Amino acid sequence: MTTATHANEAVAQRTGGATVSWAAVAAWGAGLIELALGAGAVTTDAAARGAGFVLVTLGVGGLAWGAAVLARGRIVVPRAGIAGALAGIAASVAVLALDPARTSVATVGSAAALLLAAAFACAARVRRGAGQRTDAAPPKLGVLLAAAVVVAAIVTPVLSATEAGQLAPDHSSHGITDPAHH
Repeated sequence: MTTATHANEAVAQRTGGATVSWAAVAAWGAGLIELALGAGAVTTDAAARGAGFVLVTLGVGGLAWGAAVLARGRIVVPRAGIAGALAGIAASVAVLALDPARTSVATVGSAAALLLAAAFACAARVRRGAGQRTDAAPPKLGVLLAAAVVVAAIVTPVLSATEAGQLAPDHSSHGITDPAHH
């Protein structure tokens, strides 16, 4: 093995699957945003409808990709991950350009940031080479929890800026049900 290979293995052991955790959770966050943006765009009669279908498809793919990454403990199909991230950014920007009145810049920016994080993890995997599995360390629970908290802090507020979030019922409008009466 080369010195570079040993160095890559040492980094992977120290990070304990952090790259895998962050990439998977970033893909989930981006996938949720893509689904919300896509759902809003699909319901329009405008040209944004096509980009909306692309976003819904990419959102589902991002959720599945993140699950596969965590299940395998390594970045899977990294080239497809890069392509999906770039397509998601392009489709999000297209929806923003085609329907700016119903699309938030903050939402598109957040999706792009999360997609870039996943793409960089994929690019690092491609750079290391297909035959090496230096990122196969299982994710540590603490790293996974930290990633989930950070991504939730990014995703939750921007989802409310999507059309799906704006059309959701207000939580204070739910009536209180008396447990004695069914």
